[in-house]
Amino acid sequence: MSPSVRVVIHLDEREKAALVLRNTKNLVEDLAGVEVEVVAHADGAEELRTGSPQAALMAQLADRGVRFVVCENTLRSRNLSEKDFPGYVGTVPSAIVELVVRQAEGWQYLRP
Repeated sequence: MSPSVRVVIHLDEREKAALVLRNTKNLVEDLAGVEVEVVAHADGAEELRTGSPQAALMAQLADRGVRFVVCENTLRSRNLSEKDFPGYVGTVPSAIVELVVRQAEGWQYLRP
C-alpha cells in the first residue's frame, strides 16, 4: 500500500495553466490515490473560467476528484463571480492563505 499523497498546485499565471493541468493529469494517472487541489488567483484564475481553452481537461480532472478553487480576493478585484466558472470550481477567501494552510497540513506544494 502506497502512502497517501496530497498535492496543492499554485496557479497564478495564465500562460502556465496548460502546464499545470498536464502536470495534474499526470499526477492523477500515475500516482494511485493522490489527492490534488489546484489553487488559482491573479491571472491564473482567468484560465479556469467557463469556456476557457482548458475547460474539457478541467472537467475530466474534476470528474477524477481534482479540486479547483479560485481566490475570492481575485474575484472581487476583477469583478468576477462564482457564476463565471464551471460548477465544480469552488472559492477560498484568500489563495495565499489556502496555500499556507495546505502546506501546514502536510500537503506537498507544486508551482510549475
